[in-house]
Amino acid sequence: MSRRSLGIRGRLALATGALVLAIFSLLIGGLYWGTLEYLEESVDDRVEAELQELVGQHANRGGDALVREIERRSALPSHRLDAYVFAASSRQRIAGNLASWPEQIATLDEVRTVTLVERTTEVSVVRQIRAEARRLADGRLLLVGQDVTQQLAFARVLRVAALGALAAALLLAIGGGIAIGRNLLDRVVRMNRTILDILKGRSNARVEVSGRGDEFDELAEHFNRLHDENKRLIEQVRGVTDDIAHDLRTPLARMRGHIESALAAPPDAARSEAVLRELQGEVERLLDTFSALLQIALIESGTIRERMQPVELEPVVRGAVDLYGPLAEEAGLEIVTELEPELRVLGHRQLLAQALANLLDNAIKYANGSGPITLRTSRSDAGIELRVSDRGPGIPAAARDRVLRRFARLDAARHRPGTGLGLSFVAAVAELHGADLALGGADPGLCVRLVFPALAPSEGEHA
Repeated sequence: MSRRSLGIRGRLALATGALVLAIFSLLIGGLYWGTLEYLEESVDDRVEAELQELVGQHANRGGDALVREIERRSALPSHRLDAYVFAASSRQRIAGNLASWPEQIATLDEVRTVTLVERTTEVSVVRQIRAEARRLADGRLLLVGQDVTQQLAFARVLRVAALGALAAALLLAIGGGIAIGRNLLDRVVRMNRTILDILKGRSNARVEVSGRGDEFDELAEHFNRLHDENKRLIEQVRGVTDDIAHDLRTPLARMRGHIESALAAPPDAARSEAVLRELQGEVERLLDTFSALLQIALIESGTIRERMQPVELEPVVRGAVDLYGPLAEEAGLEIVTELEPELRVLGHRQLLAQALANLLDNAIKYANGSGPITLRTSRSDAGIELRVSDRGPGIPAAARDRVLRRFARLDAARHRPGTGLGLSFVAAVAELHGADLALGGADPGLCVRLVFPALAPSEGEHA
């Protein structure tokens, strides 16, 4: 782990340094070479212009006039150029402010930089001259040049400054890359430590959220949510296991008692048949329980979501009413519907019908023959709403969250047949459809409210 962290820090620092080096090289290099090119071109233009002018004077006025002009210009310290030599074809000096023809000027009609060493009695002076020479019509030679000693010195200073700035920028970039890498990777290391603590059993540990609102905070929040959801699912599985063991203990004990009684009693065909029928009923109830558990698990897995499509609620509600209407009449109840037409939700028709059937079955079972059962569909700002209300004893507010869990049954309902999975099935269907499920009072009675997301017009057209 530590080697990987150091490697990432090093690579980040090198990458930052390389990026800064490339950018500064382009900027500083462009500035440096652009400045030198400008200075050199400006000098070359002046040398070329001066040379052309003097060549023209020689052609128009002759060699003697050119000698006088060169002597005049050489004597002026404020003149545009600094070096003049008029020489014979053998390069013997005739006039000018240089002591001799520069040896470096071997080719003509080409601007180049030459180094001149001027010796006096006390000191030798080195000068850099940007010069061009040309052969005149009479065969003699003319050279003009500009002193660029200071410009070249400036270029050296500029080069040293550029290299220094580049080195400083590179050091700052590497330092900044190391600092950034340490800051980022320290947060990753802290996250990793928290994950390791969770794996070691500290289920209450959470990844720290700095509050900066950046991507690391978003990652930490998502991980914490994932951990909370996993913890909730683990606790739910543990609770389901306990509920299964508790709720199945009684029927299994009864089955064992029937079997032991049948084995202990004398052989009797009629009694054996009765025992077998009782065992068959117990087994069917167990199978129904396990079937309901498997169906809830399938719904919660989300695989059915791919088969969902726009469903109109009115036919689903009327089908459930047709199925449970006779049972309600036998219990002395009436099912009243208040349905708004053309209400569509994105869902699974069979699961919606089964969830509604569970709600009607509970309403008929616990209403005790008092008042009607009302089914109502409507559209609101929150979405598409489905309500099932009865006039029974209802569910206390403190127990409404608990009854949505698997095998959860109130004490008053334990003497009635059932698995305790009806409302948990409805809750699973609601979650699959993205619907809000709420249990409330009907004064008296229970009101179950499902609010589905409204379909977009383009989705509703395919119903």
